[in-house]
Amino acid sequence: PTVSESCKRLSLFTDSLEPDRSARRVRRNSLLGRSSISSSVVSLRSRWLRRNGFVADRVLLDNEPSERCESFGFCSSRELQLDAMDAAEFRRCGKQLIDFIADYIESLNGNRREAMPRVLPGYLRQRLPLRPPDQPETWERVMSDVEEHILSGTAHWLHPDFNAYFPIGISYASVLGDLLSSSFGVGFTWRSNPALTELERLMLDWLAEMMGMPAHFRNDSGIGGGALQGSASDCVLVSMLAARKEKLTQLIGKDAEPLPVSRLVAYCSQLAHPCVDKAAVICGVRLRRLGYDDENLALRCDLLESAVLEDRQLGLVPFYVCAVLGTTACASCDNLSDVGAVCHREQLWCHVDAAYSGGRPVDSFNFNPSKWLLCTFDASVLWVKSQSKLKDAFVSGPRASIPVDDAPISNPLEQICDLKDWGIPLSRRFRSLKLWFVIRLYGVEGLQRHIRLHCRLAQSFESQLLKDGRFQLAAKTRFSLVCFRFRDSDALSRLLVCRINQSRDLHLMPASVRDRYIIRYAIVRERAVEADVNRAIRVILKHADQLDGKFSNAASIASAIPIATAVATSGNAVNDSEDAEEPVELNSSVPIRKEPSYMSDDLIVGLSEDQLQEKFRQMSREFHRERRSLRRRLDK
Repeated sequence: PTVSESCKRLSLFTDSLEPDRSARRVRRNSLLGRSSISSSVVSLRSRWLRRNGFVADRVLLDNEPSERCESFGFCSSRELQLDAMDAAEFRRCGKQLIDFIADYIESLNGNRREAMPRVLPGYLRQRLPLRPPDQPETWERVMSDVEEHILSGTAHWLHPDFNAYFPIGISYASVLGDLLSSSFGVGFTWRSNPALTELERLMLDWLAEMMGMPAHFRNDSGIGGGALQGSASDCVLVSMLAARKEKLTQLIGKDAEPLPVSRLVAYCSQLAHPCVDKAAVICGVRLRRLGYDDENLALRCDLLESAVLEDRQLGLVPFYVCAVLGTTACASCDNLSDVGAVCHREQLWCHVDAAYSGGRPVDSFNFNPSKWLLCTFDASVLWVKSQSKLKDAFVSGPRASIPVDDAPISNPLEQICDLKDWGIPLSRRFRSLKLWFVIRLYGVEGLQRHIRLHCRLAQSFESQLLKDGRFQLAAKTRFSLVCFRFRDSDALSRLLVCRINQSRDLHLMPASVRDRYIIRYAIVRERAVEADVNRAIRVILKHADQLDGKFSNAASIASAIPIATAVATSGNAVNDSEDAEEPVELNSSVPIRKEPSYMSDDLIVGLSEDQLQEKFRQMSREFHRERRSLRRRLDK
């Protein structure tokens, strides 16, 4: 029946029923509208909800007149038991899941999996049904699909051969804390979840003490404070929004007309993360990326000062600087003392993005425990010097729009903090639990040993690599990241990364610094050991020897670049020979030459799915023929 017909039938049916006061009191969700109704009405309304696309909670009722329900064409309550699991089933499946996670991580330690998957874009749509199941499926069937389809397309960051990007903060302690947090609901005001608010604020004070931060950045100072955000990108955006609000507030009354937001200007280094650009777009402000010095790859403060002066002469309003400690490309660090001095003189908000390494803030500061502090994503911490300036930018709407408990506080001297005013979302997960678990189960000294181990392994990699005269550092080794080049050649360095990733012996990620192609080697997993570094050195030297044996002049290198980059961008092509090599990926920030025979968009526009598959197979065969031809020429 239609919605209106169902409502009419519901009304007629309920009018014919006498209230069954002996019926069991049932807790229902908000869709049913009541907390205690007769069993027959529950069954009737649940059937209506299910027919109209809603999901009802499990119903357990006594004394249900099922004959009357079925006479109206509705199901009995026994058909409404919709929960996928009860407590007993949850215990059984949960224990299996813990074993599965432990076995998965151990399988990576034993090199029983490859670091990178062998899949093409869209692979999962070809394997899994395009429609959701009508009937419940078993736990065993779900986990079988996880093993077969999900893990086969997962990049295994904890693999000993995965050395791209940055450290990944996955630890058993953090996984358990994250699992527990999923069971405790969410919070937005203090009263909505007091433990969530108070533990988060305490954990930020713990971290501030561990890092030796100034006292005014602690939550218990009453001046500044910190809160958890989702990622470093969120932290940069939140700080920029707060800086924008502060600058606009300062300018109110000075101009007859409101200041257009588009006149505001933010600044950062050319090596700053792209999230600064995204934040500027969201805030509607201008962003200027400035040059860096050749020695330390740090933001040049003389360029910052001249840019501020130039923009003010043009009628623009400088308001924000994002300094970086640990850039994505090469882990370089801006000089905070010099940048902070410029910001103080020019009255600019100075934010420090230390997502990787951490450091000392000025007006605001963020870093990611999800990188080096073994805390699973998402977890990024943001501190501000003035919490009032931050909250002014995020005052929520009318308080009547959310439930508010106005009962008196037992301790009126205790300051109430609503974390909904410390960022963009109103609600938040209980993320501080996993941080609490990690700090307590590792201790400060345990975390220090972990970080120092990563630094020592990076230094070991550097010393072994430089013993081979063909390699040179592309940037100073900082923290656990080593940036290097092969024979001071962009072409050979690119080919080296292509061959290494293609062989799947290692997974590396390149970058571009000073318009030069560099290779990045990062210590990523928690349980990295010296044997991992030694193996990486052997793999790199092996492929370097192969390149030296095949490419003796610039012409031969140039002829191989199109083939190598085609492999790097075409995905895992279907091999039509036993000796065909697997393709690799390159950093999207590195310009890649596209060959029309492989990459041109006009070859695939307007084709059906079957035609696209055939076109892909044809392009793959063409590519492998040319590669084999090139290999034969090189061997001769």
